[in-house]
Amino acid sequence: MDPSATNSLIQQYEQILSRRQERFSSDAVFGGAKYQFEKALLEEIAHVREPARAESLQLMFRELASFVPQSDYDLIANCRRRGGEDPAIKHVLDLIEAGDHAAIQQQLESCAIPELVRYYALCRRVLLETEARRKQAASVHSLNADS
Repeated sequence: MDPSATNSLIQQYEQILSRRQERFSSDAVFGGAKYQFEKALLEEIAHVREPARAESLQLMFRELASFVPQSDYDLIANCRRRGGEDPAIKHVLDLIEAGDHAAIQQQLESCAIPELVRYYALCRRVLLETEARRKQAASVHSLNADS
């Protein structure tokens, strides 16, 4: 990807992250080109020398984990809508947000709602991917900052 296209994409992504209270699917943001954007962002992380900009780019790379495919985005929206209508579902969603694994497992077994199980799996996957991305971005930056 050429540098001007990379800079343009990064600026667009920064604008989206600034409105983070809104949720976006990866399809809506990247139009099926999330992988290419990830690659371009890592290349930018590898070459940036300014510490504040490097930190900002690394944060952006971590946040990519929260941009999920449309089907997962629809699952999130459906569970949140149902949580607004049903206190039992809202309780499970609150437990998931709090990260209480034992309580979540117990509630998921007792309510037997497949969508909530998938929602929980998605949340865990995003958390794990975010941490993996944090490590990857830091590693890419530190390897190239020393050279």
